[in-house]
Amino acid sequence: MLSRRRPSTAEVEDVLDKQLSSADQAMVNAFTGGFRVAQTKLAITKVVPEEVAAIALESAQVVALAILVREQLDAAHFAVLYRPFATVLPGPGSLAPAPVDRQIAAFLARLPTLSGPTEAEAAAVAKVLSEPPRPATLQVRGAPAAAATPPAVDPAAHYQAAWKGVIEAANNAGRTMAFRAAQDGAEMAAPHDGSGIVGHAGVAAGGIFMRDLLPIEQVLLLYEPFAAAFPYESLQ
Repeated sequence: MLSRRRPSTAEVEDVLDKQLSSADQAMVNAFTGGFRVAQTKLAITKVVPEEVAAIALESAQVVALAILVREQLDAAHFAVLYRPFATVLPGPGSLAPAPVDRQIAAFLARLPTLSGPTEAEAAAVAKVLSEPPRPATLQVRGAPAAAATPPAVDPAAHYQAAWKGVIEAANNAGRTMAFRAAQDGAEMAAPHDGSGIVGHAGVAAGGIFMRDLLPIEQVLLLYEPFAAAFPYESLQ
């Protein structure tokens, strides 16, 4: 959901759209409609709400179409399009994750390089994850305002729950001191220019440090603000 809202992702999806004009139309149709798509959507709706299933299906279709024209795409563009699945379902040329200490060192080394559009995009994602929208209200004439139905998925709520889970895991494993050191190191390395990403850098480093005790999806959610600037799978 967050990945495809990024301006950098939208730009690459435009490139993909142009490449598809010369692709096998029958294959394009197979990934965008018909029985295969209906079957995939049905499978997705068994595990997530319908609204989320539509987003997940669209994301999977984008990746499938990128694979279809991968030979015509720049490798960096393909990596952007494949990113939502890159760690949970490694793609072509993927490498095994580096040791935790090396991943954290790579993350800390890259944090000071954040600037311009990449930093702005990281800050925008961080804001979405830290400031959930105020609940909307439905006003009916002659009746008190009623709360609107909450969204099926609240990224900020999941982010905050994941962070609480990391802290608990660190405490239960007796790693609190080292966990805090990784967090503090990232916060020191992040740009202190008012962009609002300092604390989120610490959260991302904490997730990386505890990756062996966490579902990878949880680690990736905590890392999400920095996923476009330096993808998790590139921390080698």
